[in-house]
Amino acid sequence: MRRNRHSVGYALLAPHRSASHARSARLKAGCGGLPLRSTIVFCIALLAVLGLGAPAARAVETIAVRLDAKVTDLLPAVERQHTDNDRIQLSTAPGADGVVRRIEVRTTDGRPQGNWVTFALANNTDEQVDRLIVAPFYRMVGSGLFWPDLGNRRILSLTPSQGFKPERQAAPDADVFAVTLDPGSTVTFVAELTGPNLPQLYLWEPNAYKDKVNSFTLYHGIVIGIAGLLALFLTILFVVKGSVMFPAAAALAWAVLGYIGLDFSFWSKVFGLSPIAEQFWRAAGEAILTATLLVFLFAYLNLNRWHVRYMHVAAGWLVFLAALVAVALADAPMAAGIARLSLLAVAVAGLGVV
Repeated sequence: MRRNRHSVGYALLAPHRSASHARSARLKAGCGGLPLRSTIVFCIALLAVLGLGAPAARAVETIAVRLDAKVTDLLPAVERQHTDNDRIQLSTAPGADGVVRRIEVRTTDGRPQGNWVTFALANNTDEQVDRLIVAPFYRMVGSGLFWPDLGNRRILSLTPSQGFKPERQAAPDADVFAVTLDPGSTVTFVAELTGPNLPQLYLWEPNAYKDKVNSFTLYHGIVIGIAGLLALFLTILFVVKGSVMFPAAAALAWAVLGYIGLDFSFWSKVFGLSPIAEQFWRAAGEAILTATLLVFLFAYLNLNRWHVRYMHVAAGWLVFLAALVAVALADAPMAAGIARLSLLAVAVAGLGVV
């Protein structure tokens, strides 16, 4: 009988004990079998890390415009950004009142993604300042060897945080925008780019930029005139002498003249070439320049008298360069990269033979 009472008591206490064990198990077990306290601490730490890792809105660095500065390189101070949608949101540089505002700029043609640069200009003087923001289309130095940058329009639009929108100025070789800064104002600019590359960006004083353009126009005219006279002189020598070296030299001179005219934007002014068309002609010009240099070295060194294989190699090389001109129609940067490598190979081979 006593045994039965103990059995009944145990049976009555067993459900309570099992429920207590279940609650304690649930309290001790968290995510993945961890104790609940450890799980809570882990979740708090994770939220803290995520909160610290979230990018904070930073104000744009301000560039003070000086009255005595004729040109300022803006590229080291700009911030490059890429967005996967058709807009960009950023905080402006603080003005004279110290207030940082939030602005949003959308792409001009509704593209699903955009490349941007942002910068801020501050006029800390008591005078109104007029400046030109200039982004040249092409720069040979630093353009690259493999898939080089052959030049293009750089800035599609330039949007200020306040005031009137900058006016685009007519220029054959650069994107030029006229901006006006009121006394004591700080303006943040958002530039929408045509691509990820922006090799140059300058802030010019208008009169200084006009003088620079005029001086370079004179220099370009002198160089093109000398190159043209040299090409014409070598062509006349070929007609008079009839030696095989003179037509090769004349062809090289004409190729150099064509490439110089393209690099100086002379042909774009004469024929109205677009920046995209200039990419093809630049790649084709480099291939033609390499081919004429190869022919000149072959004729000058009389390689056909050394061995017949030199003639076969030169003929195959010329066919390859001619095909490269056709490749430039489909992919101008790739063709230009191959042409530059070929030009380097021709120069090294010529030095080796000499």
